[in-house]
Amino acid sequence: MKQKLFTKSAFKQAITCQTGLYYYYRSDIYANQNNEDDFLQSLAEGGFQVGELAKVYYGIDASHDIEELSYDRALERTAVLFREDKVNIAEAAFRWENCFIRTDILVKEGHDIKLIEVKAKSWNEAEDSFVTKGDSNCVAGPILEYVYDVAFQKYVLENALKVLYPGENYNVHAYLMMADKLTVSDVDGINQKFIIKADSRGRKRAVRAEGAESLSAAKHVLTPYDVDELCDRIINGQTTEQSALLLGTFKDFVKNSAEAYCNQDRLWTPLGAKCFKCPFRTTEMDDPSMQDGYRECWCHQAGFKPEDFDIPHVKDLWGAFIKRGDFVDQGKYFLSDLKDGDIKDAKTSKPGLSHSERKWLQIGMWTGNQEILKRFAGNIKGNAYLDRDELRQRMESWTFPLHMIDFETSAVALPFYKGMHPYEQVAFQFSHHIIRRKPDGKYSIEHAGQYINVEKGHFPNFDFVRELKRQLEKDNGTIFRYAAHENTILRCIHDQLAESSEPDRQELMDWIDTITTYKEGGHKISGPRNMEDLLEVVKSFYYHKSMKGSNSIKVVLPAVLNSSKFIQDKYSKAIYGSEIKSCTYTPEEAIAWITYEADGKTVQNPYKHLPPVGNYIEVDDSLIDYDCEDEDMTVANGGAALTAYSKLQFSDIVATEALSKALLRYCELDTMSMVFIWEYFYHELYTDFPEVTPMENPEEYLRNNGAITLEEFIARVGNS
Repeated sequence: MKQKLFTKSAFKQAITCQTGLYYYYRSDIYANQNNEDDFLQSLAEGGFQVGELAKVYYGIDASHDIEELSYDRALERTAVLFREDKVNIAEAAFRWENCFIRTDILVKEGHDIKLIEVKAKSWNEAEDSFVTKGDSNCVAGPILEYVYDVAFQKYVLENALKVLYPGENYNVHAYLMMADKLTVSDVDGINQKFIIKADSRGRKRAVRAEGAESLSAAKHVLTPYDVDELCDRIINGQTTEQSALLLGTFKDFVKNSAEAYCNQDRLWTPLGAKCFKCPFRTTEMDDPSMQDGYRECWCHQAGFKPEDFDIPHVKDLWGAFIKRGDFVDQGKYFLSDLKDGDIKDAKTSKPGLSHSERKWLQIGMWTGNQEILKRFAGNIKGNAYLDRDELRQRMESWTFPLHMIDFETSAVALPFYKGMHPYEQVAFQFSHHIIRRKPDGKYSIEHAGQYINVEKGHFPNFDFVRELKRQLEKDNGTIFRYAAHENTILRCIHDQLAESSEPDRQELMDWIDTITTYKEGGHKISGPRNMEDLLEVVKSFYYHKSMKGSNSIKVVLPAVLNSSKFIQDKYSKAIYGSEIKSCTYTPEEAIAWITYEADGKTVQNPYKHLPPVGNYIEVDDSLIDYDCEDEDMTVANGGAALTAYSKLQFSDIVATEALSKALLRYCELDTMSMVFIWEYFYHELYTDFPEVTPMENPEEYLRNNGAITLEEFIARVGNS
């Protein structure tokens, strides 16, 4: 293997973990999950398009865009272009000692050089800051990685120029170029001007569509922010975060990291919370020959044996309000190491499990500690905990018919439409299931509605909320979401409506207020029909051992399906699309959601029944998590959603129909998953369904069957 130099990406790895440099260098031997994550992150944020737009702003075409992969060829071409007195270069390459950088944008005017690092990150100059509040010498955490990236480049570039051009005295000024959230696009379709395609080497890149160059004359949605003085302070070791972050000064850190990387020496850094996000671990998808750096670290530094990795670890403990890194510092690596004093067991007045109780429940379940489990014994059956009494009270507060909704959205650096800010939300799809309860306690399920925007160049948000309102305003039934996403999106659309000239904007805004939670005058307000968060219901009343430390619907769903004999028996028959009506499945193609793995016992993930959306967006479908939620949102889902919507803006009729059908079926299963969870709860709590007839209890009948008029009620039961 040809020796590698210490690059920007290697420096980024060193900032995260110096031990990881050893694994990062040897990418042919060690698994690295970031290889996929970084690609999908770029898709999700629009990183490919942002980089290409920056080149348009600086008038850089292919002749001044250095794309060679090899160090030597890139350095040679840079040297040729650098001879010009005034020149703008993309990917200009410089080497100093064993450090090597490629600058995103380099602007040279005589001896003045602008070093511009381009990031697909949003920035609001009125609210955001490069330094922490109260300490102007401490780089702010959310922006630290990006500023340090620029500082490293400036450090290498200044030293390289001194060697290459002694006595020339170049002045390097550093900038961080980001999406300006205060800017509103004055043209339509900025994002669509850059199409993601694979080059001759198979690498994804943004290719300019017709008219992309005209964006240089439009309002710039990317702004270069001056970080030069802050970079100088970092380089000179004057910022206060360096002692903890680098365990020394910047220059020493670069020198030691570069030497270790290029010499393939492994620097053992202390174990901590950062290790829980280590990408150098193998998965079932990796080649069996690949090595696992994560395991090697724990074996070397904590004395782990292979079997110790099967013991429940503190990294898997659910929830916030705990510092897992402190447990590691104390040598408490396993859930069984935790004692009463480690987690405060404070009970709140809120029904169901408190945060601390849920943690102790998980610890008890996974360690088999009977003393802990005694606290929850009345509600544990097998591997499942269900607080029947509290959950029943919660469920009886719900009004039938029940509505399950799920949104698909995109928020990208480069706006799709005129009048939008960078990273402003676009809601392009939803799914809607209804559960109706009959007088005898039995119920019916229907996929009642959906929406997807496939019209190119059309801003969908207002039509999206109009259609959602039309479907939900027919009754006063309880509306369910899973996590906060739907509430967040509706509040964003509310703000967009407030700034619009839509003739029905006030009507739509008022309706959104009725089903959401929001703040007004410093007070939290919940609308009279505020959506019920099914995630919060799960967190308060339900836990299954297989969920480990997650409450994501993608984890809860398999737990529910594998726990319920009733659901397995019911949905192992092809009734979905026939007995259960669907907007996308016809009776001729009715589907059985329940199938089993090779062992004949474990329920297969229902998402395996769906067509691979990844095929349509040129992404390996195994990398896409279509069912993740706010609690543990993975980048894969964001990348898939954005890329799918972008594809809809470019596709021909045939491709658009195929992709939209695939997306509709995924979103439909999202809301059907919510139905599965409700159905499991209902059958666990109500084994004998109380008969409620209209004459015996009109009020209950009306509540269960939705808001109907007196005339409709009389028509159903007569005048008696």
